[in-house]
Formats: sequence, structure tokens, C-alpha cells
Amino acid sequence: MKYFLSLGSNINAEKNLEFALEELKKILSNTQSSSIHQTKAEGFEGDDFLNSVVCGNSELDFKGLNKKLKLIEDNAGRNRNAPKFSARTLDIDIVLQIDENDDILFESDEIHKYEFVSVPLKELI
Repeated sequence: MKYFLSLGSNINAEKNLEFALEELKKILSNTQSSSIHQTKAEGFEGDDFLNSVVCGNSELDFKGLNKKLKLIEDNAGRNRNAPKFSARTLDIDIVLQIDENDDILFESDEIHKYEFVSVPLKELI
């Protein structure tokens, strides 16, 4: 299974994106990363975000991978009680899941809603 993951941070952003990439390399094979894009905070006033997209292969199903992603976010100090639109140490979302036949099994609406997802994603597709 091939996964495309959207990463974002606006708290110690460079450090947290580096941490995420290193952790993702432990659970994904053939890992590739887009360039890093700086974007304005969406939905609240705050520091700019650094965003990227990482893709790689995994034998994990969607739910299993998502569970590991939440652990990576937690290990980066993610506050789960913060409002939806607020500063983040690390946010990792599955935005695309493609099977061995190149069939799309999951496509997030964030791809079409947010340039901070679509622009780096285009670098890897």
C-alpha cells in the first residue's frame, strides 16, 4: 500500500518536521518527501506553518498506520485538547492511499481544500 501523508507544524516547526520524517522512515519503505512550504496559519491567528508531504509504502492498513501516526504526533508533544484550528507541534494526516494496482482507496478532501496539501503533493505524484 502506498500512502501520502501531509505534515504540518508551527511550533519548533523545522525540528518537528525533521523528527516526523525520521520516525516515518521507520514505518514506511521507499520514503520520499516534498520540499518544505511555508504557509499562513489557517483558521486562526498564529505563526506560519511549515508543511510538506511524505509518501512511502507500508503493509499496515489505514487504521493501523493512523494509530502509529498519532503516536508520532504525541511523541512530538501534540496537545490533543487544543482547538481544531490552533498552533501545532506536529500534525500528520493520511491524504491519499493507493493500492498495488494504482487504485485510489482513500483521498482526503484536504487535497482540494488546502494548497498546503495540494502543492507539496504534486511534487510527489
